[in-house]
Formats: sequence, structure tokens, C-alpha cells
Amino acid sequence: MNVHGNKSQVALAVVALVAAAGASAAPMTITGISGNYLVWDNPPALVATANAGIAAAQAVLVDGSGNAANPGGNVELSKFGGPVTTMSGFVNGKPISLSSLDLADWQSGLDQRYIQGAASSAGLGTLSNLQMAAALAQFYAANANLGGRAPWQLVSDPNISYVDIGGDHVVHIGLAGILNASPFLSAVFGVSLPNGLGASEVVEVSVGGVTEYLFGFSPTNSGVYAANQGALPFDLRSYSGNYDVKIPEPESLALLGIGLLGLFLGRRRL
Repeated sequence: MNVHGNKSQVALAVVALVAAAGASAAPMTITGISGNYLVWDNPPALVATANAGIAAAQAVLVDGSGNAANPGGNVELSKFGGPVTTMSGFVNGKPISLSSLDLADWQSGLDQRYIQGAASSAGLGTLSNLQMAAALAQFYAANANLGGRAPWQLVSDPNISYVDIGGDHVVHIGLAGILNASPFLSAVFGVSLPNGLGASEVVEVSVGGVTEYLFGFSPTNSGVYAANQGALPFDLRSYSGNYDVKIPEPESLALLGIGLLGLFLGRRRL
């Protein structure tokens, strides 16, 4: 039994874990954007510039990095479920891509996941088959109260405020949405819901070989809004709510697991 070696392994694992936990947020470095996009900048009253270039998009992500309470501007990928736009680059040395959605994404089963998540968040419980079928019909139908768009279209063009990774080995992504999404949810479920409910857009994220659709239902006040919506109540303006969604960094989590295993084995052998 090599007690000295075990102690050294334990010490190194502890140092690595402590160092990682104290690391500051590192923003994504953008290397390319394929498709149409908008850069919303100049907070708090955001204005959009179409296809403004990687430097402008990068500046928005850096400004918002590590500050979910004050995310600043955002990069909007595609528009209303049109041709997919993908923003690619690196975060903590790992390749990452973020994409808008098209109809095929939703029809892969994402539609029911999103609708049930929204129902649970709104206090509607687990939907029956009939309730889900009714909600799906509304989700894909054009709605005059939503500007003539179908609900799925309105949550297919994600607005990205920040993409960064810190000591928790998790990639944090800020989705700029609406602080009060109750009118949207009421249209999906065909009932009048109380104000103050949240629902984000959806982004497809691939990092370190793992791909996932990310969305959330718990916004925080972003302090910013679309300048052309100044006549609306603040909570109904676009980008008034920030949704912090997360995806683990697979390789770093594997290293973290190895460190924890080393700690466990070292303790058993001492």
C-alpha cells in the first residue's frame, strides 16, 4: 500500500477541484455564423443590426458573460422558424455550436417535451393525451393574438445574450426572452392564465460531442428591452426576461469525476 502516493493523488485532486471552482467565467469565442441573424445592442433600449459581423456578435456575448442579472444585448439566430442559423466557436477550448430551430426539430418529440414543461411550470400538471393533442394543435396553428404566427415559430429563433463556462464545469447560456410569457402560454393552452408566467425560446446546443435542446420557464429581470416596444408594459417587451439555461462540459465533468474517485479511493486506502 503506497500511502504517500495516495496522499499525493488526494492532494492533487483537491487542488484541481478548488482551482476549478474559483475560475471566472470564460465566454465563447465565435468563429462563424451561418445564416441570417440580428445583433441587438446598445442597452437598455436594444436596437437591431442585421448580419452585423462576428466582431459585433462577439462583443455582445462578452458584455453579458458571467452576469446573468445584467446580460446586455443579444444575438438572434434566424427568425420565426425560418432557415436554420448556426453560431459556432469554442468555449474553454471545446467546440460549441448554437442553432435556431425549424419544424423538423419540433416534430422530433421536442414539441411535447416543451409543452409539458410549460404546463408543469404554469401549474397545469401532467397533461392527458386529449389535453396534449389540443395543445399541439394550438402550438402549430397561426394565432391572430400572436401576430399571425404559430406559437412554435415564436420560440424557434433564440436570442443569445451570453455563452460562458465557469468553475462549475457547466456551459451557461443566456436566452433573452419575455419576462411575462402568459399571453403566449394562454394561446398554447387555450385558457386564460395569470400574468407572470415564464417561457423561453429554444436553442439547439452542441458542445463536446453532446447535443441538446435547451429552454427554461424561470426568467429573471434583464433590465433591457427592444427599443421599438417602449409603449408596452416592461414585462411584455421582448428581451425583458433572461433565462439561464445550462449544459455540462462533458470532458471536464469526466475529469471532475476522476478527481472525486481519486479522493474516495485514497481515503479508503489510507
